[in-house]
Amino acid sequence: MTSRQSPGSRPRRGRSAGSRQGMRPSRGVTARAGASGALSVGSGIGLLATSGWLITRASERPPVLELCVAIGLVQAFALGRGVFRYLQRLSVHDASLEMLGRLRLRLFDALEPLVPGGPKVAAGASGAGGGSGAWLNGFVADSDAVAQGFARRSTVAVHVGASILLGGALAYVLEPDAGLVLVAGALVLVAAALATGLAGREAAEREADARARLAGAVMETVRAARELSTYGRADLLERRLGEAGRSAAEAARRRSVVLAAGRALVTLVSGGTLTAVVLTGLCAEQAGRISGVTLSALAFAALAVLDHCSTLPSALADAHAASAARRRISALAQVEPPVVEPGPSRAARLPGGGPIGARLDRVEVGYGEEPEPLLGGLTLEVAPGRRVGLVGPSGSGKTTAVHALLHFLECRRGQASVGGVDVRELDRGEIARHVGWLAEDVHVFAATVRDNLRLGRRDATDADCTRVLARVGLSSWLDSLPEGLGTVVGSGGRQLSAGERQRLAMARLLLVGCRVLLLDEPTAHLERASSDALLGELIEAAGARSVLVVSHEPGIGRLVDDVVTLGGGPAPSAPSGPSPLGAA
Repeated sequence: MTSRQSPGSRPRRGRSAGSRQGMRPSRGVTARAGASGALSVGSGIGLLATSGWLITRASERPPVLELCVAIGLVQAFALGRGVFRYLQRLSVHDASLEMLGRLRLRLFDALEPLVPGGPKVAAGASGAGGGSGAWLNGFVADSDAVAQGFARRSTVAVHVGASILLGGALAYVLEPDAGLVLVAGALVLVAAALATGLAGREAAEREADARARLAGAVMETVRAARELSTYGRADLLERRLGEAGRSAAEAARRRSVVLAAGRALVTLVSGGTLTAVVLTGLCAEQAGRISGVTLSALAFAALAVLDHCSTLPSALADAHAASAARRRISALAQVEPPVVEPGPSRAARLPGGGPIGARLDRVEVGYGEEPEPLLGGLTLEVAPGRRVGLVGPSGSGKTTAVHALLHFLECRRGQASVGGVDVRELDRGEIARHVGWLAEDVHVFAATVRDNLRLGRRDATDADCTRVLARVGLSSWLDSLPEGLGTVVGSGGRQLSAGERQRLAMARLLLVGCRVLLLDEPTAHLERASSDALLGELIEAAGARSVLVVSHEPGIGRLVDDVVTLGGGPAPSAPSGPSPLGAA
């Protein structure tokens, strides 16, 4: 049987993870943020203009009532600016967090099929230099940069646009010529900021990429730290991190230089515009068209407009960094997964009832276009309720066979099936409900024992959790915990031994109710004296379920019904009859 259709023939999950639709908040939240920002800007302009009028007018000793009205307006504008700015920040943060949550969910949906495919698929998906650090940067830092860039960009856009419109209108009412000068100068300032922003785009992208490479270097360094320290080669850590850090620092310096140049240019244009407005107002005052008090209000209004426009360079720099992050996220989301799931309407369902079997029929598995397969022509059958051992030297394809049954990898040729159904016709959720995977390195979350067990079955009761823990031999361990099922384990909590971790993971699979169990080197990190006993207990805990065990244990033949050997070499002796452990 040939491999399935090309990825483009069926819809794939996560295709829209990097689309602009996934990076935009709802219109209602955006509208509230824009309205609040415009009112805040209007209040700020009114505050400065009224304050300038009040200061100048007070020197002329007008009637007290006139000053009281102006003082009341100043207080109202000051209060309104604070209230509306607070409302704007609430709306902007609401919009950015909404967008961030939706973006991360879509990005996770796009990356989830790539992760089980192995390091080569991960390398193809990395957007900045490859490696797990680039994945982490793309998933966390880049999504944060997109959300923060939106918040900064939308806030500054509203402030600049509203200040030019409202401030220009007020200045035009006070003195038409000065209003035109103010609007023209503000537009020149915006153009200057955009020009320097375009010049700094490359610097911003280089800095973002350098930070991604630095994140990758840190991740790889942390993973290799113990081995390098053991061999006394900590200098390699310092060298690699030093190179990545210097590259990131150099990129940051270049971006700072461009940003400083942009700010200097904007400051010059802003000062020139303010000078031109004041001179125009002085000419109008000398001509008798406006009074000195009005000129003061005009100057303060112009100052408020130009102050908002001066924030453009830094906002554009943040926007360029967010654009670079958006492009990396989009590229990450477009990487084709090693497998394609059927659509919801086309996905098959496994039959109900008792144990089901699993089968590999002349299966060949490989990465991408590489001619050399990782697994070539394997035929293996786990009949319902039977236990089969899969043995062979390292690199012979044992774990690849497990990944084919889990549909983590696609079969170039042949067929992988569970319960008589081709895994290519099952979606991820259906496989997870019926096929349990106990990997060599299991993950224990920094949470309570209860939450770790209920990961795949949220409605499980404490009695259910206690029962499965007893099934895997953890009753005494549970009794020794200070808070029982409520004890926090994993990072920051009670540390578990390798055997306890495997037993806890096995209990998790039993609680879910999986009907086929794939045990992939579950005792690889244990000493020989204890690994054989643990493996026997795990297989016994499986009860009547179908079990495929990948193991290097020489005594595996005593624990299973059949043994399949990969890569040549003698197979461990398997019993001719049923497993001595029997069906629990």
